[in-house]
Amino acid sequence: MTMPRLLYSAALKLRCLPLLLLTVCVLAGGPVLAAAPGSDAQQQLVGQWLQDVGAGGDQVSVQVRALDNGESLLAVNEAATLNPASSIKLLTTYAGLLQLGADYRWQTRFYLDGKLVNGVLQGDLVLVGGGDPKLVIEDLLAALGQMRSAGLRHITGDLRLDNALYATPAAARVVFDGQASEPYNVWPDAAMLNFKSTKFVVTPRRGKAELTLDPPLAGITVHNRIQLTRGGCRFRASGLSIREQMPAGQTAGAPLLEVGGRYSQGCGQGHSFHAVLDHVSFSGALFRAAWEQLGGRWDGVARREPRRQQPRSEAPWYTWQSPRTLADIVTDINKFSNNVMTRQLMLQLAAERGEPVVDEASARRQVTATLRLQGLALPGLVLDNGAGLSRHARVSAAGLTELLAHAAAGPFADVLRLSLPVVGVDGTMRARLRKHPVAGNGWIKTGSLADVRSMAGYVDAQSGRRYALALIVNGAGARASLPMQDRLLRWVYENG
Repeated sequence: MTMPRLLYSAALKLRCLPLLLLTVCVLAGGPVLAAAPGSDAQQQLVGQWLQDVGAGGDQVSVQVRALDNGESLLAVNEAATLNPASSIKLLTTYAGLLQLGADYRWQTRFYLDGKLVNGVLQGDLVLVGGGDPKLVIEDLLAALGQMRSAGLRHITGDLRLDNALYATPAAARVVFDGQASEPYNVWPDAAMLNFKSTKFVVTPRRGKAELTLDPPLAGITVHNRIQLTRGGCRFRASGLSIREQMPAGQTAGAPLLEVGGRYSQGCGQGHSFHAVLDHVSFSGALFRAAWEQLGGRWDGVARREPRRQQPRSEAPWYTWQSPRTLADIVTDINKFSNNVMTRQLMLQLAAERGEPVVDEASARRQVTATLRLQGLALPGLVLDNGAGLSRHARVSAAGLTELLAHAAAGPFADVLRLSLPVVGVDGTMRARLRKHPVAGNGWIKTGSLADVRSMAGYVDAQSGRRYALALIVNGAGARASLPMQDRLLRWVYENG
């Protein structure tokens, strides 16, 4: 086999290594190849990076594609379908933009089941969830404030939560990694409030670790078992343990949260976010705290609304429209890789199409159908839950760059690109390559699971040309492949 042509400066001192039955010349700081597309030098370039991280060649898929002419600057094993982790969110968010449009907004409806007399609702308040993926405490306070301004002061009955828009049977709600209190494991719910999560704030004071919840949850008993330790910041809030004890019935007592673990005094005030309780108990506790904060009174409990045979024909008493457009939601999803928001968005696509049963199966069909209508067949695609929180999801680097190129030529080009973390600036890429010129010139979605690392997005090279790129690494070497990602970003910027 002949030695492929390598482009380098004669003034550079190179060392040459045998690799994959070839020879590759590299600087101590990394490869200096400018390989012609399709050449053996591409295999060597990627092979050296794989050797550095200890990954096998069959466990990587990579492609770099010019947006102006579609040609590949780099392509190795690009058609192999591997687990992309959270990079698959690009498919869900792009399908959402294509189907719903960037200006789409979610609505949550409220009905009065009873008479409202002199500010007193003699009956129940019914909340009908519309699938809003980010109906957070600030929204709830604003909505309840408007409802109070409309004359509601006292609710004598119950809060009935209608989440029938999505079919989420309890038997299918599997916790991905057994960490039920992690917010990324929250199961979708059409009436979800504040991600079913709250912030546990720990403050060392007078030799004890004080604990508060933000936002607060009313009617919840919290036992603080946190042990405050002296010394530097060794034990942080992320190590807290949460144990739940739920009452046997709707009125059999308050849910109990027991919070344990060690916390170092040297950390000062710290916090961690945790998903607690079930959707109904959490929503009821959050609603009660917010309602009482605004001066309202509520005598009842929260309970699930039974599934109706016919849709409601009457107009809602009050409708809350999200202040966020889908473009805003897509930015939140991609910048911070929010899993539950992604899963809610995927389900919403099936709901808006009028699917008789809105579940992950119908949502997957809707995403793939939307992409196919755009000519994006993506062979070998396994979407699973659309968020990448999966061991079954599969896509290739070529599939990701094809989608990115399609988006770059369409009406949502800037919406999708600007939703991605900016290299060295924000999101999951904020601490990467800050001192390299690619900082501020790359928009990259990352993915990470045990034995999976990936990235996909855009880079503006120093030549002024824009490229779509994707890199997926699976296997034991994936854990060490962040330097490989950074090398690829630098290489595209410098050689594109």
